[in-house]
Amino acid sequence: FREITRKPIVPDERETERNNRARSAKLRIAEKEDT
Repeated sequence: FREITRKPIVPDERETERNNRARSAKLRIAEKEDT
């Protein structure tokens, strides 16, 4: 896999106010490489 983003994307303050469970969410993006 090849990393697309170096750091995980975390929800902003507005999102965590609307959705309390989003506090612990971390989005990581990777792409499968052809070998």
